[in-house]
Amino acid sequence: MDTFTTEQALRREAVRRRLQGDPRLEICRALSRSPRWFDKWWAEYCRDPHTDFADRARAPHSRPSKTPRPVEEAIVSVRETLEAANTPETKYGLIGASSVRGQLERLGIRPVPSVPTIQRIMARHDQTHPIGAGCDSAYYPWPAAWAVNAIHATDIITRYISGGEEIDNFHTIDLYSHAVYLTQQADKSSATTCAHLLKTWAKLGVPLMQQFDNEAAFCGGHTHPHILGRVVRLCLFCGIEPIFTPVYEAKRNYQIETFHSLWVKAFWSCEEFTDLAHVRSEAPTFARWYHMVYQPPALSGKTPSQMRRRASIQYLTADLRQRIPLEQLPITAGRIHFLRKVDLAGQIELLNEMWPVGEKWIGDYVRATIDTVQQTLTVWHQANIEADWRLIKTRQFQLREPIHTILPSFKRNSARCRDCWPG
Repeated sequence: MDTFTTEQALRREAVRRRLQGDPRLEICRALSRSPRWFDKWWAEYCRDPHTDFADRARAPHSRPSKTPRPVEEAIVSVRETLEAANTPETKYGLIGASSVRGQLERLGIRPVPSVPTIQRIMARHDQTHPIGAGCDSAYYPWPAAWAVNAIHATDIITRYISGGEEIDNFHTIDLYSHAVYLTQQADKSSATTCAHLLKTWAKLGVPLMQQFDNEAAFCGGHTHPHILGRVVRLCLFCGIEPIFTPVYEAKRNYQIETFHSLWVKAFWSCEEFTDLAHVRSEAPTFARWYHMVYQPPALSGKTPSQMRRRASIQYLTADLRQRIPLEQLPITAGRIHFLRKVDLAGQIELLNEMWPVGEKWIGDYVRATIDTVQQTLTVWHQANIEADWRLIKTRQFQLREPIHTILPSFKRNSARCRDCWPG
């Protein structure tokens, strides 16, 4: 089974964005990599479009540091003992490379290899079980929209016009009706994101759940741990549950990515835009065509406008808008969801922190949910589309500020959210 590292995923993402038409320097900024790094892997792709973007081996033909055979045999034996779990000492506990290394030290085995070396040796002897790790075999629990405005997805696609002016295009799509709302901005800060969302909710209606990728403007940044950013706070204040898709997995946001492609083909590529004002003046024409004429393949011959007829919609009115303290948003009672893939260390990353899940779940997708009232982080697993969600881990998630009670005017009937995603 092929497995891919996070670095390989970054290289794939860089090439995907370049093929989509993103400028080289924009890709480098987004992925925090140098132009030289990009050029290397773009050249690798051009040389072999089927490359797996793996690092090429630089090891010499001779291997003086190779693990001695007796040590390798000890690793295999210890792993078998731990996995059998038929003694009081091994009945409970972990069986991964770190645990094997600890047992080797207790047995006085010398030299004790590193954890990665032990992992490789166990893999060579078919003693690892990274089902789905780094590939697409694991079941992914897609959030399914059950009604108009059940789930919105928001993303940003950046483009440049003649002279180098950057245009950040904010796109939000209702996953049920495929209706969209578009704004064009000069930056993609959290404040700009909030402004876009407020306009979207006034135009399309307020969703029950709001899906994002892990763009810094959405999640609160990639430096400080345990931070609930402005966008998350805005969603909670308005009674909306934010959902964050897995890191570096754009395909998990495929509905909005599909719309991006249509937008590039049917709008951006059809006009030589001169500045931000020009883009803004033309966008409504495209939006009217999209809603009234275009029939997305998923809608079986209907337009987005037809899908929304007679739907019960709660809009963000001007009165509700005035109740939102944008400059000092509190943390409001609610839930925040993160879909993550358990890495080879049995961990997931969210809000710039690593959280242990367990080696049993390596390679599986899980949902981590923060409850701001209970101040807990719960981790859930769904084996397949027919299975119920199973709670597999509960951790404390202490918040260092008071929790705001949701205003009655923003309360939503979110029972269906909890039916689909218990927590």
